[in-house]
Amino acid sequence: MLRNPRSILELEEETGITISALGFYGNPIDPDTSTRKLHVAHFTKLLEATYRLEKSVVTGWIGRYPGSIEDNLREIGEVWPAIIKMAEDYGVKIAVENCPGNIMYRPDIWRRVFEELGSEILGLEFDPSHLICQMIDPLEVEDEFGSRIYHVHAKDAEIDWRKIRELGITGRGWCPHRLPGFGTLDWAKFFSILRKHGYDYAISIEHEDPYFEYEEGLILARKFLERFII
Repeated sequence: MLRNPRSILELEEETGITISALGFYGNPIDPDTSTRKLHVAHFTKLLEATYRLEKSVVTGWIGRYPGSIEDNLREIGEVWPAIIKMAEDYGVKIAVENCPGNIMYRPDIWRRVFEELGSEILGLEFDPSHLICQMIDPLEVEDEFGSRIYHVHAKDAEIDWRKIRELGITGRGWCPHRLPGFGTLDWAKFFSILRKHGYDYAISIEHEDPYFEYEEGLILARKFLERFII
C-alpha cells in the first residue's frame, strides 16, 4: 500500500467504495516490550499510509496495561505523545474505539486521557453499543464528547433484563450486540446529536448481531439507517 497508494485510490474510483479510515486494534502499551514496539510501529505506519492515501482518520485502540487506571495513564503518557506528534504532522486524526478491549472504554477515562495527551488530534471512534452494555447513557455521553467523535460505529445493543434477574451482571449473554434499530438506542436522537456537533463523516455498520446472517444484516442495517442520512 505504501509503495503504490495511487492503485488504491484508483480502485476506489472504479468501485465507488470509499475507505473512511485505516484501523489497527492492537496494544501499543502492552507490558511485553517487543509486542509494544511492534504495535507502535504498525500504528505509525498506518498514520503514514493514511496520509499517503489522502484520508483523514486512523481508528484503533489506545491499548491496555495490567493494573489500575493510573498505571494505564502512566504508560499512555510514555508511549502516546510521540504517536500524537506524528499524527499532528500528517494531519491525520486518531479515533480510539470505546471498547472494553482497551482502557478507553468509559467516559471518565476519556476525560483523563484527553487531559493527559492534550491534543485534539485524538478523539473517539464512537460505538454506542459498548456504553449500553455498561448501562451508561450513550446519548448523554455522545453530547458531552460530540466534538471529539471522529468515526462512528453503527451498532446497537439490547439489555436482556430477564437474564440479569436470573444470572446477575456477572452472567453471560445479557447484552447481545444488535443491528441498528433492533436494540435500545434511539437512533433519531443519536443522529440529531451528531448533527448538533457537526459530524459529517462515515457511519460504519459493525454487524455482530447473533440473529442475522452477515449479508442479510448489512442490508437490513443500511435500510434502517438510510432514513437518517442524505
